[in-house]
Amino acid sequence: MTETTTIAKAPEKTLPVEVFQEMDRRDENQILAEMRGEQLQEFVYSIGLEGRTVTNLSYAGVKEAIRRRGHVEILDYKVDENEEEYRALVRVRDHENQIDVLGASTAEKAKPFAYTLAVNKAERNAFTKLIPAKWIATLIHEWLERNRTGQPQTAGGTSKPPEVPKQDETSSSRNMSEKVGGIPRMWKVPITKDQVPPDLIKKGVRQCPLLRGLQSYGMINQLEDEISIVPEKPIPVDSRPVIWFIHGTESRKGVVAPICEKYGLKWETELDGKGLLKAILIYGGKLDRKQIDELAQGATWTFKAAMEPKEQVAG
Repeated sequence: MTETTTIAKAPEKTLPVEVFQEMDRRDENQILAEMRGEQLQEFVYSIGLEGRTVTNLSYAGVKEAIRRRGHVEILDYKVDENEEEYRALVRVRDHENQIDVLGASTAEKAKPFAYTLAVNKAERNAFTKLIPAKWIATLIHEWLERNRTGQPQTAGGTSKPPEVPKQDETSSSRNMSEKVGGIPRMWKVPITKDQVPPDLIKKGVRQCPLLRGLQSYGMINQLEDEISIVPEKPIPVDSRPVIWFIHGTESRKGVVAPICEKYGLKWETELDGKGLLKAILIYGGKLDRKQIDELAQGATWTFKAAMEPKEQVAG
Protein backbone atom coordinates (compact mmCIF):
# COMPACT_ATOMS: atom_id res chain seq x y z
CA MET A 1 0.00 0.00 0.00
CA THR A 2 1.41 3.35 -0.99
CA GLU A 3 1.79 5.88 1.82
CA THR A 4 0.49 9.35 1.07
CA THR A 5 1.91 12.59 2.39
CA THR A 6 -0.23 15.56 3.31
CA ILE A 7 1.74 18.81 3.10
CA ALA A 8 0.41 21.96 4.77
CA LYS A 9 -3.17 21.69 3.57
CA ALA A 10 -6.28 20.05 4.88
CA PRO A 11 -6.80 16.46 3.70
CA GLU A 12 -10.13 15.21 2.43
CA LYS A 13 -10.71 13.32 5.69
CA THR A 14 -10.56 15.11 9.01
CA LEU A 15 -7.24 14.52 10.72
CA PRO A 16 -7.39 12.74 14.07
CA VAL A 17 -6.87 15.04 17.03
CA GLU A 18 -3.83 12.96 17.99
CA VAL A 19 -1.93 14.49 15.05
CA PHE A 20 -2.36 18.02 16.36
CA GLN A 21 -1.62 16.95 19.93
CA GLU A 22 1.64 15.33 18.84
CA MET A 23 2.73 18.39 16.82
CA ASP A 24 1.87 20.63 19.75
CA ARG A 25 3.91 18.43 22.09
CA ARG A 26 6.91 18.58 19.77
CA ASP A 27 6.62 22.35 19.47
CA GLU A 28 6.58 22.67 23.25
CA ASN A 29 9.79 20.63 23.39
CA GLN A 30 11.35 22.99 20.85
CA ILE A 31 10.32 26.04 22.88
CA LEU A 32 11.92 24.57 26.00
CA ALA A 33 15.06 23.68 24.03
CA GLU A 34 15.23 27.26 22.75
CA MET A 35 15.03 28.52 26.35
CA ARG A 36 18.05 26.34 27.15
CA GLY A 37 19.98 28.07 24.39
CA GLU A 38 19.92 25.14 21.99
CA GLN A 39 19.94 25.75 18.23
CA LEU A 40 16.75 24.43 16.67
CA GLN A 41 17.31 22.53 13.43
CA GLU A 42 14.16 20.44 12.93
CA PHE A 43 12.08 22.70 10.70
CA VAL A 44 9.59 20.03 9.53
CA TYR A 45 7.59 17.38 11.39
CA SER A 46 6.31 14.19 9.80
CA ILE A 47 3.81 12.12 11.78
CA GLY A 48 2.59 8.72 10.61
CA LEU A 49 -0.96 7.78 11.54
CA GLU A 50 -3.60 5.49 10.08
CA GLY A 51 -1.58 4.60 6.99
CA ARG A 52 -0.54 8.10 5.96
CA THR A 53 2.05 10.71 6.85
CA VAL A 54 1.11 14.24 7.83
CA THR A 55 3.89 16.80 7.32
CA ASN A 56 3.97 20.42 8.42
CA LEU A 57 6.28 23.17 9.66
CA SER A 58 7.56 22.92 13.20
CA TYR A 59 7.78 25.82 15.66
CA ALA A 60 11.33 26.44 14.42
CA GLY A 61 10.21 26.19 10.80
CA VAL A 62 7.50 28.81 11.28
CA LYS A 63 9.96 31.20 12.94
CA GLU A 64 12.49 30.71 10.13
CA ALA A 65 9.79 31.28 7.50
CA ILE A 66 8.79 34.55 9.17
CA ARG A 67 12.44 35.58 9.50
CA ARG A 68 12.87 35.14 5.75
CA ARG A 69 9.60 36.88 4.98
CA GLY A 70 10.17 39.93 7.17
CA HIS A 71 7.92 43.01 7.49
CA VAL A 72 6.10 41.45 10.46
CA GLU A 73 5.66 43.11 13.85
CA ILE A 74 4.29 41.79 17.14
CA LEU A 75 1.92 44.51 18.34
CA ASP A 76 0.74 43.26 21.70
CA TYR A 77 -0.25 40.23 23.70
CA LYS A 78 -2.60 39.27 26.51
CA VAL A 79 -2.48 36.39 28.95
CA ASP A 80 -5.41 35.19 31.07
CA GLU A 81 -5.42 32.28 33.45
CA ASN A 82 -7.66 30.01 35.44
CA GLU A 83 -6.85 27.26 37.91
CA GLU A 84 -5.76 24.82 35.19
CA GLU A 85 -4.12 26.79 32.39
CA TYR A 86 -2.69 29.97 30.86
CA ARG A 87 -4.48 31.38 27.80
CA ALA A 88 -2.42 33.64 25.57
CA LEU A 89 -3.53 35.94 22.75
CA VAL A 90 -1.01 37.66 20.46
CA ARG A 91 -1.65 40.31 17.81
CA VAL A 92 0.75 40.50 14.85
CA ARG A 93 0.84 42.98 11.98
CA ASP A 94 1.84 42.17 8.39
CA HIS A 95 3.23 45.50 7.17
CA GLU A 96 3.58 44.21 3.61
CA ASN A 97 -0.14 43.54 3.20
CA GLN A 98 -1.39 45.88 5.94
CA ILE A 99 -3.34 43.28 7.88
CA ASP A 100 -3.42 42.23 11.53
CA VAL A 101 -3.99 38.68 12.74
CA LEU A 102 -4.49 37.10 16.13
CA GLY A 103 -2.97 33.92 17.48
CA ALA A 104 -4.25 32.08 20.54
CA SER A 105 -3.02 29.15 22.57
CA THR A 106 -3.16 27.53 25.99
CA ALA A 107 -0.77 25.64 28.25
CA GLU A 108 -1.58 23.60 31.32
CA LYS A 109 -0.08 25.08 34.48
CA ALA A 110 1.24 21.66 35.45
CA LYS A 111 3.78 21.89 32.63
CA PRO A 112 7.20 23.50 33.24
CA PHE A 113 7.34 27.13 32.06
CA ALA A 114 3.64 26.98 31.16
CA TYR A 115 3.35 30.78 30.82
CA THR A 116 6.14 30.89 28.24
CA LEU A 117 4.75 27.89 26.36
CA ALA A 118 1.32 29.49 26.03
CA VAL A 119 2.70 32.78 24.72
CA ASN A 120 5.22 31.24 22.32
CA LYS A 121 2.64 28.90 20.85
CA ALA A 122 0.24 31.80 20.42
CA GLU A 123 2.89 33.72 18.53
CA ARG A 124 3.55 30.66 16.35
CA ASN A 125 -0.13 30.45 15.41
CA ALA A 126 -0.26 34.12 14.46
CA PHE A 127 2.88 33.82 12.34
CA THR A 128 1.49 30.73 10.59
CA LYS A 129 -1.50 32.73 9.36
CA LEU A 130 0.87 35.13 7.58
CA ILE A 131 2.69 32.41 5.65
CA PRO A 132 0.87 31.66 2.35
CA ALA A 133 -0.03 28.00 1.91
CA LYS A 134 1.92 27.72 -1.35
CA TRP A 135 5.04 29.03 0.37
CA ILE A 136 4.61 26.59 3.26
CA ALA A 137 4.53 23.74 0.74
CA THR A 138 7.65 25.12 -0.97
CA LEU A 139 9.53 25.41 2.32
CA ILE A 140 8.54 21.91 3.39
CA HIS A 141 9.76 20.54 0.06
CA GLU A 142 13.03 22.48 0.41
CA TRP A 143 13.75 21.25 3.95
CA LEU A 144 12.72 17.67 3.24
CA GLU A 145 15.07 17.70 0.26
CA ARG A 146 17.87 18.97 2.47
CA ASN A 147 17.21 16.11 4.87
CA ARG A 148 17.32 13.63 1.99
CA THR A 149 20.64 14.97 0.72
CA GLY A 150 22.14 15.38 4.19
CA GLN A 151 22.29 19.19 4.11
CA PRO A 152 21.72 21.04 7.42
CA GLN A 153 18.47 22.89 8.01
CA THR A 154 20.13 25.66 10.02
CA ALA A 155 18.56 29.10 9.96
CA GLY A 156 20.10 31.95 8.07
CA GLY A 157 21.13 29.92 5.04
CA THR A 158 22.37 31.60 1.87
CA SER A 159 19.88 29.96 -0.46
CA LYS A 160 17.35 32.33 -2.00
CA PRO A 161 14.02 32.03 -0.17
CA PRO A 162 10.91 31.22 -2.18
CA GLU A 163 8.92 34.19 -3.39
CA VAL A 164 6.15 35.10 -1.02
CA PRO A 165 2.80 35.25 -2.81
CA LYS A 166 0.70 38.35 -2.20
CA GLN A 167 -2.43 37.82 -0.17
CA ASP A 168 -5.74 38.65 -1.72
CA GLU A 169 -7.16 41.91 -0.39
CA THR A 170 -10.43 40.09 0.24
CA SER A 171 -8.73 37.25 2.09
CA SER A 172 -10.58 36.06 5.16
CA SER A 173 -7.24 36.10 6.99
CA ARG A 174 -8.00 39.72 7.83
CA ASN A 175 -10.68 38.49 10.21
CA MET A 176 -8.91 35.47 11.68
CA SER A 177 -8.71 35.56 15.45
CA GLU A 178 -6.61 32.57 16.47
CA LYS A 179 -2.79 32.37 16.77
CA VAL A 180 0.22 30.72 18.49
CA GLY A 181 3.69 31.93 19.51
CA GLY A 182 6.44 33.19 21.84
CA ILE A 183 6.21 36.71 23.16
CA PRO A 184 7.78 38.24 26.22
CA ARG A 185 5.58 39.06 29.19
CA MET A 186 4.99 42.65 30.30
CA TRP A 187 7.84 43.53 32.67
CA LYS A 188 7.77 46.22 35.34
CA VAL A 189 11.57 46.39 35.46
CA PRO A 190 13.28 48.36 32.65
CA ILE A 191 15.01 46.22 30.02
CA THR A 192 17.70 48.73 29.08
CA LYS A 193 21.45 49.10 29.47
CA ASP A 194 21.13 52.87 29.87
CA GLN A 195 20.68 54.83 33.06
CA VAL A 196 16.99 55.27 33.81
CA PRO A 197 15.44 58.73 34.29
CA PRO A 198 14.82 60.16 37.78
CA ASP A 199 11.10 59.32 37.73
CA LEU A 200 11.88 55.59 37.51
CA ILE A 201 14.45 55.89 40.28
CA LYS A 202 11.72 57.44 42.44
CA LYS A 203 9.56 54.39 41.65
CA GLY A 204 12.27 52.18 43.15
CA VAL A 205 14.42 51.11 40.18
CA ARG A 206 17.96 50.24 41.27
CA GLN A 207 20.78 49.83 38.77
CA CYS A 208 24.14 48.07 38.89
CA PRO A 209 26.44 48.88 35.92
CA LEU A 210 28.52 45.99 34.59
CA LEU A 211 31.97 47.55 34.31
CA ARG A 212 35.57 46.55 33.88
CA GLY A 213 37.70 49.62 34.18
CA LEU A 214 36.12 52.26 31.98
CA GLN A 215 34.47 49.70 29.69
CA SER A 216 30.75 49.02 30.11
CA TYR A 217 29.36 45.56 29.35
CA GLY A 218 25.76 46.10 30.34
CA MET A 219 23.45 46.79 33.27
CA ILE A 220 21.48 45.02 35.99
CA ASN A 221 18.13 46.63 36.80
CA GLN A 222 16.03 45.74 39.82
CA LEU A 223 12.43 46.73 40.60
CA GLU A 224 10.32 45.02 43.24
CA ASP A 225 10.50 41.26 42.48
CA GLU A 226 11.97 41.59 38.97
CA ILE A 227 15.59 41.79 37.78
CA SER A 228 16.81 42.36 34.24
CA ILE A 229 20.39 41.55 33.23
CA VAL A 230 21.06 43.44 30.00
CA PRO A 231 24.19 43.15 27.81
CA GLU A 232 25.69 46.25 26.22
CA LYS A 233 24.50 44.89 22.89
CA PRO A 234 22.56 41.75 21.88
CA ILE A 235 24.72 38.63 21.90
CA PRO A 236 24.23 35.00 20.75
CA VAL A 237 22.07 33.22 23.31
CA ASP A 238 23.73 29.89 22.42
CA SER A 239 27.29 31.16 22.96
CA ARG A 240 29.38 29.16 25.41
CA PRO A 241 29.76 32.04 27.93
CA VAL A 242 25.97 32.60 28.05
CA ILE A 243 25.27 28.89 28.45
CA TRP A 244 27.74 28.77 31.34
CA PHE A 245 26.29 31.89 33.00
CA ILE A 246 22.75 30.54 32.91
CA HIS A 247 23.14 26.78 33.25
CA GLY A 248 26.79 25.99 33.98
CA THR A 249 29.03 23.40 32.33
CA GLU A 250 30.12 19.92 33.33
CA SER A 251 33.11 21.31 35.22
CA ARG A 252 31.92 24.76 36.28
CA LYS A 253 28.79 25.78 38.14
CA GLY A 254 26.58 28.38 36.49
CA VAL A 255 25.00 31.43 38.10
CA VAL A 256 21.42 32.23 37.03
CA ALA A 257 19.74 28.82 37.26
CA PRO A 258 21.45 27.83 40.55
CA ILE A 259 20.51 31.15 42.21
CA CYS A 260 16.91 30.83 41.01
CA GLU A 261 16.69 27.25 42.22
CA LYS A 262 18.17 28.13 45.61
CA TYR A 263 15.83 31.06 46.25
CA GLY A 264 12.70 29.76 44.53
CA LEU A 265 12.78 32.24 41.62
CA LYS A 266 12.06 31.94 37.91
CA TRP A 267 14.00 33.19 34.90
CA GLU A 268 13.43 33.81 31.19
CA THR A 269 15.47 35.05 28.27
CA GLU A 270 14.34 37.96 26.12
CA LEU A 271 15.47 37.77 22.47
CA ASP A 272 15.49 40.43 19.78
CA GLY A 273 14.13 40.02 16.24
CA LYS A 274 17.33 38.26 15.12
CA GLY A 275 17.22 35.71 17.91
CA LEU A 276 20.03 37.34 19.90
CA LEU A 277 19.97 37.67 23.67
CA LYS A 278 18.51 41.03 24.66
CA ALA A 279 18.15 40.40 28.39
CA ILE A 280 17.91 37.74 31.08
CA LEU A 281 14.92 38.27 33.38
CA ILE A 282 14.68 36.91 36.93
CA TYR A 283 11.39 37.24 38.79
CA GLY A 284 9.22 35.87 41.56
CA GLY A 285 11.13 37.20 44.58
CA LYS A 286 13.77 39.63 45.80
CA LEU A 287 17.54 39.15 45.99
CA ASP A 288 19.86 40.96 48.40
CA ARG A 289 23.06 42.81 47.60
CA LYS A 290 25.21 39.68 47.87
CA GLN A 291 23.25 37.80 45.20
CA ILE A 292 23.12 40.88 42.93
CA ASP A 293 26.90 41.19 43.21
CA GLU A 294 27.25 37.52 42.28
CA LEU A 295 25.05 38.06 39.22
CA ALA A 296 26.96 41.21 38.29
CA GLN A 297 30.34 39.50 38.50
CA GLY A 298 29.20 36.57 36.36
CA ALA A 299 27.32 38.76 33.86
CA THR A 300 30.27 41.11 33.37
CA TRP A 301 32.59 38.22 32.53
CA THR A 302 29.95 36.57 30.33
CA PHE A 303 29.09 39.65 28.27
CA LYS A 304 32.76 40.57 27.87
CA ALA A 305 33.60 37.04 26.69
CA ALA A 306 30.62 36.99 24.31
CA MET A 307 31.37 40.41 22.80
CA GLU A 308 35.16 39.91 22.78
CA PRO A 309 35.39 36.14 22.26
CA LYS A 310 38.91 35.56 23.53
CA GLU A 311 38.11 34.09 26.94
CA GLN A 312 36.83 30.53 27.08
CA VAL A 313 34.76 28.78 29.70
CA ALA A 314 36.69 26.01 31.36
CA GLY A 315 35.35 22.52 30.66
